[in-house]
Amino acid sequence: MKSQIFALSAFLLLIFYVDMVNAKPFSTCPHIGYLFHQSENVTLINVDGRTNHQGSITGTYDAVGFNDTDNYIYGLQNNNVVRIHNTFASEEIEIENLPEHNFTAGDVHNDKLYLYAKSEGIWAVDLAIKTAEQILKAEHASYNLSDLAIHPTGTLYALGNSKNIHRFDLSGTLEENHLALSVSSGLKGVRDFSNQFFDADGMFFVIDSLSGEALFFYSLSPSSSMEDVSYSALSNFDNVANTSDIARCNQAPLTLKGYDFGDAPNSYGTSLLSNGARHRVSSRLFLGLEPDEDLLAQHFPLFDDNETGNDDQGITFTTATLNQGSTAFLNAQVGGFATGHLSGWVDWNNDGYFDSGDEKVLDNIPLNEGNHTLTIDVPMDASISDAIWSRFRINEQLNTSPAGEGGIGEVEDYPLSVTSFDTQESYLWFPSQGGFATLAFEDRWPFQDDYDFNDVVLKYRVGHIQETVTGKLSKLTIDIELQSYGGGYNNGFGIKLDGIPSSSIDTAKSFIIINNQHHDSVLEMPENPEDDAVLIFTSSLKQYFSSDCDNGFLRVDPNCELDMNERVTASMKVSFNTPITYPEHLHPYLNPFIFATPNDNHGFDSPPSRGLEIHLKNFSPTIKADQNLFTSEDDRSSNPTINCGVENSCDSYQNENGIPFAILVPSDWKSPIEGKSILSAYPGIEDYISNDEDVDKAWFSQSEASKVYSLTDEE
Repeated sequence: MKSQIFALSAFLLLIFYVDMVNAKPFSTCPHIGYLFHQSENVTLINVDGRTNHQGSITGTYDAVGFNDTDNYIYGLQNNNVVRIHNTFASEEIEIENLPEHNFTAGDVHNDKLYLYAKSEGIWAVDLAIKTAEQILKAEHASYNLSDLAIHPTGTLYALGNSKNIHRFDLSGTLEENHLALSVSSGLKGVRDFSNQFFDADGMFFVIDSLSGEALFFYSLSPSSSMEDVSYSALSNFDNVANTSDIARCNQAPLTLKGYDFGDAPNSYGTSLLSNGARHRVSSRLFLGLEPDEDLLAQHFPLFDDNETGNDDQGITFTTATLNQGSTAFLNAQVGGFATGHLSGWVDWNNDGYFDSGDEKVLDNIPLNEGNHTLTIDVPMDASISDAIWSRFRINEQLNTSPAGEGGIGEVEDYPLSVTSFDTQESYLWFPSQGGFATLAFEDRWPFQDDYDFNDVVLKYRVGHIQETVTGKLSKLTIDIELQSYGGGYNNGFGIKLDGIPSSSIDTAKSFIIINNQHHDSVLEMPENPEDDAVLIFTSSLKQYFSSDCDNGFLRVDPNCELDMNERVTASMKVSFNTPITYPEHLHPYLNPFIFATPNDNHGFDSPPSRGLEIHLKNFSPTIKADQNLFTSEDDRSSNPTINCGVENSCDSYQNENGIPFAILVPSDWKSPIEGKSILSAYPGIEDYISNDEDVDKAWFSQSEASKVYSLTDEE
């Protein structure tokens, strides 16, 4: 996007200089915006209200926009089109047929750079074939525009400094293209709207560089003959004075702080555009451990876990199963100091709406701070499904609807499983239905290396679905989320099912969803069908994220915020051909491990591939593990056999002091920052290990604050 000419000199303070040969694109569709100043500076900006002033950088650019086709920023430098790299250095691109006008606004959409010059017109620069074409005549370009933005449909909008929102129709030929609408926004005073962009949902975001005020227009509709210019004013931004432009990927959804949204599918009324259920976040009243501020419009299948709060964990079902015709028990954990009214809805007929007469299951029950046991009745004709959606709202006001804006409070959505009245099933969760444990790995095994335990850090949860009467295991559900990645090597992630043969897995009904993409294959093909089943989430975690922080690391350097919004989430559903008797040695958290990605040498002369596995201490490797690696370098395993039995008889994956190469913490956990050993970040771990884990069992909650990674919320 664009505005007046601005200078960028010297260099971004947190990114060291690389020459053009080594320059790279930005992260894949980053949520962070790159906000440029006329005073030769740049600021990183999250639309939730955070800014991070970075300092001066090289170059003088104008009319910039982020191109999600190749993940570079494009703009002008001395009237020449340039491609801007992630170091903010640039290279000139020769463009045919582009005149030397004073272009004052620009944006990028679908591999084209759009440039506006008052009294001259609009040009579209095709970045693929490097030619320019005039698409709006001079007589339609009489407005003072500091920036423009392209709607996801391709329609060009601009909030001019006259406070009017202009919409251009550029769908025809040069002779046909024209100004479609010009509507007063109702804003007053002297303005400079030099920072404008759309997100993927058509949300129009504008920052006034004179005041720092942020405006959020949520009802613009290119297909309408009229425009609803309703907007919300957000808190003012710091570090935006005298800014001249913003470049941000328009495929990344906007983020807003201060509100909590649900995350059920949008048919239930979840996103702002569908008048979704939402509450103002406050410590006065909330569900769970602390108030949670969500990502806007992060409805299923994206979910709303944003790394900075305790997401949906305020409602916990204590009844093992929601069985047709039964009474289900749940626990509501209410926080704060105000009295709230709790209401709940369950989509019993599974039609995508909370609109049937019996679907409001809790009706404004007054609750104070604390834990409360409540019941709901499951209808005999409730749909049988493992994804019946429910919604719970705690509100200082009365809850009159499952959708719409409420007062101070919180909304939490959950998919529930309903079973037949004659097929009772029980659910066992590790660590809980609403919480995650943490897995942390050192990927240099069998070398000790820096022991910072942030090479691969995963949030981890396992659900066991059993037949109530027989106790047999019928299904598994395994959820992970990548929390940090400080490893220089590429690793895969898998799970060994100790005592469960591969032949028992129903591969036709088992699947995995990674970052909302469905994959059928979860079972690693065994050499023998009676070998223990091995489930593979992915053979390359790094393929699912991109980071502009040093070394491409993810959330291990507290001084780099370029990686804050990168997300990798996965959910695996495993079905068995027939319910199986629980194996003696199967742990509630199974046997998770990382392994070397094929063709990644992991510091060896030749790639060890699947032969290099890293499991929890005293757990058994898979049949594909390279036995020659055990007892080499710093490993002191004494019984790393494939089926070494119960935990603590394997004597595997530990150094001479008994310190492991992988740990599991039964809760959320702050991993050490890059290069800080876990022994210094968590001093209690040595006593815990040296005393056979009989003392200091809460070592993981007692950290040296300066040595662990934490996202600190803005007030």
